Amino acid sequence: MKNSMSIICRILLISIVFVVSCARSTPTTPGPRRLVVGIEHAPSNLDPRFATDAYSSKLAAIIYSSLVKLDEQGVFEGDLAASWDQPEPVHYIFHLRKGVKFHNGAALVSADICRFFELIMRPDSTSPFHGDFATIDSVSCPDEGTVDIRLKEPDAPFLTAMTIGIIPRNANPDDMVNHPIGSGPFRFVEARAGDYIKLEGFEGYFGGAPWLKEVVFRVIANGVTRLLEFERGGVDLLQNCVPPESFDMLASRPDVHLERRPGINYNYLGFNLEDPILKNRDVREAIARAIDRDAIIKYLWKGAAEPATGLLSPRHWAYCGDVETYPFDPRLARKILIRAGYPEPDGPGAQPRFKLSLKTTTDRLSRRIAEVIRTQLAEVGIAVDARSYEFGTFYQDIKSGNFQIFTLGWVGITEPDIFRFVFHSKCIPPAGANRGRYSNPEIDRLTEMGLREVDREKRREIYAKVQKIIAHDLPYISLYYNDDVVATRNRVEGFSIHPGGDFLVLPQVRLK
Repeated sequence: MKNSMSIICRILLISIVFVVSCARSTPTTPGPRRLVVGIEHAPSNLDPRFATDAYSSKLAAIIYSSLVKLDEQGVFEGDLAASWDQPEPVHYIFHLRKGVKFHNGAALVSADICRFFELIMRPDSTSPFHGDFATIDSVSCPDEGTVDIRLKEPDAPFLTAMTIGIIPRNANPDDMVNHPIGSGPFRFVEARAGDYIKLEGFEGYFGGAPWLKEVVFRVIANGVTRLLEFERGGVDLLQNCVPPESFDMLASRPDVHLERRPGINYNYLGFNLEDPILKNRDVREAIARAIDRDAIIKYLWKGAAEPATGLLSPRHWAYCGDVETYPFDPRLARKILIRAGYPEPDGPGAQPRFKLSLKTTTDRLSRRIAEVIRTQLAEVGIAVDARSYEFGTFYQDIKSGNFQIFTLGWVGITEPDIFRFVFHSKCIPPAGANRGRYSNPEIDRLTEMGLREVDREKRREIYAKVQKIIAHDLPYISLYYNDDVVATRNRVEGFSIHPGGDFLVLPQVRLK
């Protein structure tokens, strides 16, 4: 306890301004069957059609059920579907579970799924998942327990698209952002903007009612405050938002369990490729060579990450490590900038070669990483204005293309079709996540091939080519894959790390 108190005192001296906000009362505290989870920012949208940021997708996964889901080994298993048949490559027949209830009491029937898919597939749909349904030719409901889907052509990631949450047909789909209704293990109760989201264990869940009566996700944007709340008992669980400098201290505490393992979450620096400076590939390569990722991992992440070469981690079946990389080399970065048409300014007090703005979130670690990148780029003559924003504002700017460079990450990547979603020229928001406006006809062609190819080895070859092109073109600068790290107070039993940091294990959690 003495060591713990010294850590807290040191944090207080550094960040005294945050203590005031920590001390104010909140309506959410841990209880006998109430689990409080600390999160970095509020989910932007709990409507499954628009849940694209990390916390939106993580919470949606326990509010809604889907036709199928992925287990911890990445194998598809039934969720709302008790089973399914595939008579031919373009034909799927899903047989629904019996007795499934939505949170509003309505019974699940095939018409719920048919109507929801129609909402996503309609021509005026603005869902970023609209493209995932583009190969569907027809969806029919021959009876209340069967969904029959026919495709226009083979679609390798089709089952991945079927992991989207289903809403009841008698609910207003436009109200899902404020009052989400699913059939998952937890029912939405209320949310206070920027403060908390409260869920309740659903007694009618077809997989068995969770032991927890309530789960509260407290939004605590600042890492210091989040740690203090965990220390004082106001938070039971922190997942992938534990300040790295606190790892050793938390691991030494007898009342805390800290679990850590290599992760698959990908962190990167993104570019606006319509920007007159950044559309020059040489500039992007110079930036890549000016960033010392090893130093960021060692000093800011405390070793809890590994350098990344692309979206897919080395643990993914389609990973290709034989791609161009850009080791830290500021001298070479300066030469490349000269080649790009940006000579080194002469004389004392010289102006920078050019100026850029870097956007990130208000998370303390994100701000520190942005400051390191700003300092390192200054060393090669690039002036950077690094600014942090509340996540909702930041994320909206990124989706709308209102940025030059930004830092962000992708969590829980399992399907290599993400390359189409992120880099295909037709996937610029809202149609997808090509936020940097990248365009390469060869990437378009290859990702469309990967979409149609069902043979895994052939897909591996296709995506190896994709990874090599992306690594060369540098629409992203790959930074690192961070470890999955979970801290729980000892009263929490049954929580384990799920790949990507999901909360799918919460129905099995109990409290002492």
